[in-house]
Amino acid sequence: MNIYKFTEVLNDTLSYFLLGDLVALNNYKKAHQLPDNLATEFTTQETGDQVVFDGIMIPLSDVANYPYTIIFNLSTIPELLQPGNQLQLRQEGYILKVESGSIMLYTWWILNNFTDERVAEKIQYVQNHQLPRIELQNGWYRVEVLGGQILQSSEITNQQGDKVTLSGLEPAFEFLISKTETQGNCTADIFRPYRLESEVY
Repeated sequence: MNIYKFTEVLNDTLSYFLLGDLVALNNYKKAHQLPDNLATEFTTQETGDQVVFDGIMIPLSDVANYPYTIIFNLSTIPELLQPGNQLQLRQEGYILKVESGSIMLYTWWILNNFTDERVAEKIQYVQNHQLPRIELQNGWYRVEVLGGQILQSSEITNQQGDKVTLSGLEPAFEFLISKTETQGNCTADIFRPYRLESEVY
């Protein structure tokens, strides 16, 4: 399976999505003797930029408070470029390190108290609730981020009790992920905003 899709994903009222391997981030924190409050560390020190350049975390900032479709795409053909979908932004050049056999999309809240216990709880919670997470071989990856609107269908029951299928464009982020043999350099604009326009919200 090369494409993994998750719907109705929320950013927990904060304007960030973060992508990465939480175990790799925890190892990075320990190796660099960073405090448990990574949120303050990353917003007040240069380590916030360095952790991205080092391929431990990919930040999407200025994310509007919509429900999103999240796509992990291990193929070379973006879903957001398929007919009927609408591409709004595209950023290549990120690198990402996998150390625990998986990556996940998470929100800023966990960085406030980033301890071994919180990391373990978060990983278990994401697994139990089938939130955006995929298994990947350990190693280095190149990641391209696409944002826009994707055509989604949903089934509802009308007042007569009949099931009706509705189709419409929903905000979406897509991560094109490809394995590499070496680390490489992060060439992405790590400060770019990821605010999407939505026809629905």
